[in-house]
Amino acid sequence: MTAPESDTPDPRFAERVARIEARRAKACPAPVRKRGGGRRYALSLLGAFAVGCLVVVAARYARFHLTGALPGASPLEGGTLLADMGLAFLAGVLLQQVFRFRRPEHTGAKTFGMVVAIFTMHMVVHAAPGLFEPVFSAEWVAQVIHLTDPTKIAVF
Repeated sequence: MTAPESDTPDPRFAERVARIEARRAKACPAPVRKRGGGRRYALSLLGAFAVGCLVVVAARYARFHLTGALPGASPLEGGTLLADMGLAFLAGVLLQQVFRFRRPEHTGAKTFGMVVAIFTMHMVVHAAPGLFEPVFSAEWVAQVIHLTDPTKIAVF
């Protein structure tokens, strides 16, 4: 800027620019949000994995109590596994919204937990049958123990 009657720069303008630059230099930079790292993030991934495992147990619980069919009552078909995965997926989407798992890593951890639970839930039934008897039934637990080998990955 120049003074109205001359071509020399106005000193007040230069002072104002200097003040603005000084304030800008003092201002804190915007915080950069990190992806990953920290205890809370690691715990959230473990929580997503646990949610994936629990939704499979809940899906099998719902299927058992809705249909009343024991494992192995009919030959294992793709429909049974698909029904378990479908129910687990719907429950997982609901819990993903509840626990605010928005990152792709959380979805991956939840999906991995679902896959692990589908193939290893019978191992937990073998290890702790008393934990499952009140939830499912004694007949259900006995049938799972009779049908599966606790040392092998299986779907029942």
